[in-house]
Amino acid sequence: MSMGTVAQDGLLVVVALLCWLGVLGMWRMKDPAQALHYLSLPATLGAMLLTVAVLLSQGVGEAFWKMSLIALILLASNSVVTHATARAFRAREVGHWEPLDGDPMETADEEKQK
Repeated sequence: MSMGTVAQDGLLVVVALLCWLGVLGMWRMKDPAQALHYLSLPATLGAMLLTVAVLLSQGVGEAFWKMSLIALILLASNSVVTHATARAFRAREVGHWEPLDGDPMETADEEKQK
């Protein structure tokens, strides 16, 4: 086994572990909005590590550029999709997504006063 193969296998193991950590974190959270935070591990770091693994495996070629594009799309869209999902959770729970008077909501000023 060459050093590159060992590095590729190591990166793939780390990506698999990140996915499992994300699953375990989502499973342990009580609130769906909290569980969304654990999706960032495989979606961001996992995609970047997979890009490095493809670079080590194939070199700078078509596969690397495709994987880089996929990783950039995941990186750019992850926060937008997470925000939209959290907003949908709120709309389902409260019946609307925009804050109205009387809605349970914490603000930064309330945190400082405690």
